[in-house]
Amino acid sequence: MAKGKYEYWLTEDGLTLLEGWARDGLTDEQIAHNTGITATTLYAWKNKYPEISESLKKGKEVVDRQVENALLKRALGFEYEEVTKERIIDTGQAQRHGGESELTEKQWEMAKSYFGHSCAYCGGSGNLTKDHLDPLANGGGLTISNIIPACQSCNSSKKDKQWLSWFQSQKFYDPKKAEKIVAYVDFALDFSQIDKPNTGDLVVTKVVTKMVAPDTTAQIFWLKNRKPNDYRDKRDVEHSGGVALNNPFEELTKEQLLKLAGEDDG
Repeated sequence: MAKGKYEYWLTEDGLTLLEGWARDGLTDEQIAHNTGITATTLYAWKNKYPEISESLKKGKEVVDRQVENALLKRALGFEYEEVTKERIIDTGQAQRHGGESELTEKQWEMAKSYFGHSCAYCGGSGNLTKDHLDPLANGGGLTISNIIPACQSCNSSKKDKQWLSWFQSQKFYDPKKAEKIVAYVDFALDFSQIDKPNTGDLVVTKVVTKMVAPDTTAQIFWLKNRKPNDYRDKRDVEHSGGVALNNPFEELTKEQLLKLAGEDDG
């Protein structure tokens, strides 16, 4: 070993690097290779320099904890969100509303997709119309942030009313649907600020919550390691004390035993 070669690995940078390698899951042999020494030398350094030993131990503990958490999550099951992103390209060739519309057909398709191709208010499907959140009579435009899909019935009933006050007066009012409309407006406003929509930016059009069922294999592995006495496949049953045997011929003489056996010694 070159003189002073270990000194770098006792510095803050060296110890951080060792910890990082251990956290990445490298074995001692691989870490030794990275440092340019043999595994035997690394073992000697670990025994001689507590700083090196602690750095490697700390890194490995992090990985072990991450694996343990992942195993527990798999054993219990978990929820996750599946996010769908679509590349939205404004061709600029869509129909304009009264010559003043800013809403393209691509944007309208995106709005319908966001609400699951159903009415944003009652949830009904069928022929969807473009409803103005801020009524056209009040100056509301046909823009991506002011148009949501609505069935003909809801659109006709709402007319020139503000959407929230009208929605809250309906029997089918759902606060979660109202929150989704507000979230859509925020999303649409952000989308409308894209400087170059023709670049085809990826945007979130759908978020679905899914459930991963608990994994029985992970459960078995977890329990066997955490509670081996209760869940291992084979248990050792320990008996204490002797086994008492009752011998009914214990008091008989040899002659009596022979007689019982049908023999006669003459």
